[in-house]
Amino acid sequence: MRKTFSYLILALVTLAACTSKPSTAEQTISHSEYETDEEKGDGIQRMHEYNYSDTIFVDGKKYVYIIHREPSDSLPVVTDDEGTRYADNIYTLSISRTDGEYTSYTFSKYNFISYLSPQFQRKGILDGMMCDTTLSGLRFAISVSLPQSDMFEPLLLTIDPKGGMSIIRDERSDAELEDHDDGV
Repeated sequence: MRKTFSYLILALVTLAACTSKPSTAEQTISHSEYETDEEKGDGIQRMHEYNYSDTIFVDGKKYVYIIHREPSDSLPVVTDDEGTRYADNIYTLSISRTDGEYTSYTFSKYNFISYLSPQFQRKGILDGMMCDTTLSGLRFAISVSLPQSDMFEPLLLTIDPKGGMSIIRDERSDAELEDHDDGV
């Protein structure tokens, strides 16, 4: 439970950091992370597009990363148990170094499918990516979740600055996450 709560808090902090502060009038209006695109008239729920950028130092070198999420109409639609349909997301992770090196990766749920349980393969969407600064290196926490629920499967993506990447299930215990808790 602590692990789920920690990831939920981290996801909310990331989302809050990605948006500008609304005016007082806008603060009184509540909204969902999902919306239906009325212009398309298809009734499919889509997450909002966002961008997040930050800097991290790895082995004394400065890296700037940008995470971009957008809902995709080219991926299969996910339908929950109540029949609500959701668009899956595509994430683009761009990483640059001050010496001019640059790389970019594009991910969908299908990049992580072999790490997911059958339920999340069928009914999950890729809904979270953030830099995990509790570990050394270029590591990114990934979450595939059941839409509009607190159920998700955590993964850890490691980018090797010399090229390549690896993906593992994030099996860290609640105690390990607490050891690195920044009070968020």
